[in-house]
Amino acid sequence: MSLMRIALRIAAVEALKGRTLVGNNVLDTPNGALDIQADGSLRTEEDRPFVSVYTDQGKAEGTAGRSLTENGLCDIIFEMGISSAMLEIDEQTEETVLVGINIPGSDRNREFYLDIVQRQVGDALNDPSNAWADIYRGLHHRIVKIEYAGARNTEDGQRLAGHQMRLTVELGDEPEKGVALDERSAFMRFLVALDASEDRSYQAQAAMMRGLIGGVSEEWDAVQRRNGMTVAELAALQDVFATG
Repeated sequence: MSLMRIALRIAAVEALKGRTLVGNNVLDTPNGALDIQADGSLRTEEDRPFVSVYTDQGKAEGTAGRSLTENGLCDIIFEMGISSAMLEIDEQTEETVLVGINIPGSDRNREFYLDIVQRQVGDALNDPSNAWADIYRGLHHRIVKIEYAGARNTEDGQRLAGHQMRLTVELGDEPEKGVALDERSAFMRFLVALDASEDRSYQAQAAMMRGLIGGVSEEWDAVQRRNGMTVAELAALQDVFATG
């Protein structure tokens, strides 16, 4: 499911940038941005409030034959975190306040901050005017399950709080090698958006993904690849069509 999963995650990251209280500090699969320890305590090395996006486990059941194009279900996770080290000083009142909303940095207000960011995440992903969000929505058919979790840590004076929103989505099928996609499809619009980005990494990633799905497949080659058929199985199928 690699290409569609990559597209889903990147589209979500870009859809959230500048759309929540964390601004552009939206992270793509960071290592330990919100690290839950074995004892349930939290750690983070981030110095600003953040949202991190991961594509975690997935499962496809009832697939046809040996097909590897059916992605089935995929988990996409949104983690939000803020700690006492991420507060700022109001220049007028000299009071410690939460970044972006100018209210005191108490425990209950940190929780309020994360609740607001979580709501903003949902709003951004369903914003009709957000082009990246439209690509994100087009890459999956529906949300099967939504799970929420929260965790807090008061050790070492860090007073870190985090929220997690896990969406289990029905991901679209994997683009097939050598089979042309409609330019209006979500995946092709995703590649075009990467090409148009000023991020050279995105441009290089788009070129690599185009290489993986490019070329031209003969009709029977596409059938064989799509279903994972052996040469003998394909020959038998061709015989059925020839005599049928």
